[in-house]
Amino acid sequence: MNTARPRGIARVLKACAAPVLALPLVALPAAGLAQQAGAPADLDVNDRLLGLVEPIKAAKPLRLGVTVVHLMDNFYTGIIYGISDEARRSGVEVAQVSVAGNYGDVQQQFAQLEAFRSLGVDYAVLAPAAYSGYDNVLASLAKSGIETLSVGIPTGSKNIAFGVLQDDAEIGRALGEALCADKPQGKKVLQVPGAPGLEWSRLRVEAFQAVAQACGAVLEPAAYKGEMTLQDGLTQTYDQLLRVPDAEYVFTPVSYLGMGAAQAVRQTGRKVKVLTATMVKEEQAMIEDGRMLAVASEPGIIMGRLIVQYAIRANEGLPMPPLAEPTESVPYPHFNVPNVLITKENVGTHPYDVFEYPPQDWKVGATP
Repeated sequence: MNTARPRGIARVLKACAAPVLALPLVALPAAGLAQQAGAPADLDVNDRLLGLVEPIKAAKPLRLGVTVVHLMDNFYTGIIYGISDEARRSGVEVAQVSVAGNYGDVQQQFAQLEAFRSLGVDYAVLAPAAYSGYDNVLASLAKSGIETLSVGIPTGSKNIAFGVLQDDAEIGRALGEALCADKPQGKKVLQVPGAPGLEWSRLRVEAFQAVAQACGAVLEPAAYKGEMTLQDGLTQTYDQLLRVPDAEYVFTPVSYLGMGAAQAVRQTGRKVKVLTATMVKEEQAMIEDGRMLAVASEPGIIMGRLIVQYAIRANEGLPMPPLAEPTESVPYPHFNVPNVLITKENVGTHPYDVFEYPPQDWKVGATP
């Protein structure tokens, strides 16, 4: 483990000489990605990093330890694939990949973070199982010379050097705008927000609600309960459909709840449209047949690649591509990866292998 190099959030911020960059969620038309205002370059799907940063190879030894929440969807497997493949291309070693098991399994993840000490990693890469509770374990790692990087979803700890994330409020707003484009004035919208205590989910839900209410949609009450599973999405949506037989939409903040909602819609024979986030392969048919109105892509592969590229730069004291300033919800410097809204118009042309889906024959723990 290299403990001689300069470390700390102050060093990272100092390296961010360029202005802060916030990247919005964008639509992907059939012809390709639309240009984003304020982006450093047009997103180029022929470039594994979409033109967001210039790929470099590590000049110094660099070891990463990675821990994610679960492997139930493409988002986290995409992050791991992106990290593994980018590390291979860039001369970085991934010492270990650990999986907490599910949201809320923080004790398991604490143990995984502590185990990185014995592996001599330079950075711990964390996709947290919960928003709160990480201060002590991350501070302890930092004292032993291991900084923590945040990937995928935020944690409320300030003991993070920097993160590669996405703007969860923007995801909620974009799904709200997709609803509004469907002319929902006076129509009822069911909400299945899932488990309580997840900051990324809360941000999506509240942003969606603000946009939907502004265009006249009638939002049924939302209750945070259960887990983020297909079964929760199915049972909660089914119950709500029985109570509100004239509902025309269902909103959920993540794919498994959304797929469960779509199953409930099919079982009840209702003509109800689902809005959700995170693309998985099963949703493609649901978008095509109209059960899903829109899905916000969450490009886990891009996040995984970028966290490796940022780690190389931080490890070698190189200038960092611009990071957003800390916010109340994300209290450390971070880069928000651009998302794509997937609808009937682009479901057949979206480059899933660049954004979300690892190669079919790749398995976690295998060499990409």
